[in-house]
Amino acid sequence: MGAKAKKVVLLLACYLLLLCWNAPAQVLRNFLPADMRIGSFAGSLWQGSLRQFNWQQLTLAEVNWQITLSSWRPALKLELRGPQGIQGAGTLRGWFSLQLYQWQFSAPADWLQQQLPLPLPVTAQGNLQLRLQQGEIGPGGCVSLIGGAINWHNAQLETPLGAVELTHVQGRLSCDKKGALALVLKQNSAHLSLTGQGNLGFDGRYQFNGQLRGGPELPNVIKPLMNQLGKANDQGQIAWQVQGRVL
Repeated sequence: MGAKAKKVVLLLACYLLLLCWNAPAQVLRNFLPADMRIGSFAGSLWQGSLRQFNWQQLTLAEVNWQITLSSWRPALKLELRGPQGIQGAGTLRGWFSLQLYQWQFSAPADWLQQQLPLPLPVTAQGNLQLRLQQGEIGPGGCVSLIGGAINWHNAQLETPLGAVELTHVQGRLSCDKKGALALVLKQNSAHLSLTGQGNLGFDGRYQFNGQLRGGPELPNVIKPLMNQLGKANDQGQIAWQVQGRVL
C-alpha cells in the first residue's frame, strides 16, 4: 500500500471514529432485542444514560455508562438505579472474556425476598450489600471470583407472631465447578442460628440447603413456625431446602 493510500485509510479511520464518538446514544435502540423496552436515551454512544429499562423480569429506573480503558483493556463503567432503593456500580472489561471489576450493589432485603421466596410466612427487613473486587465470566458461566461477599445489615424477619432478630448476616461468594455462582452463608443470634450453602446458575435456577436452630431468646410463640419446616435433630437443628428460578 502506497503512502497516499495509507493516509487515506488513516483519515477514513479517524473520521469513522469521530462519527462513533459523537453518535447519539439513541442509535443503540436499533440493536436492542425486540422484548427490551427503553423509555428514553441521553448523551452519546461513548458516555450516555437511559431511563426506564425493562427486560424480562428486570426493571431499572436509570442506567449511566462510559466507555473507557481499564488496565489497557476496553471497559464499560456502569451505574444502575432501580425501584425500591436498588443501586449498583462497577466496570465490565476484557478482550476475550467478560471481567467484572470493583462492583458494588445494594438493595432492600424485601426486594430479594420477592425474587427468592422464603419457606415461611415472613418478611425480610434490612439492607443487602454485595461487593466484588474482581470476577470473570466465560462461555460456560462463572470462572473466578475475588473478594466476593454479601452482607445483610440491620437484618430482621417479621412474622405474623412477632419479630426474629438477626445479627450481621454474612455470605461468601465463589464459583463452583459447573460455572454457577456459589454462596456460603452463616449467621448466629440469640434468636436464630443459620448455616448453609447454595448456588445460582446462569439460567436463573437456584437452590439452597441450610440448617436452622432456634436461639435461647427466640420467643416461644414463633417456635411453631419453625416446626413447620421439619423435625429437629439431636443438636436442635432443622434441615431445610429452597429451590426455584429467578429469571
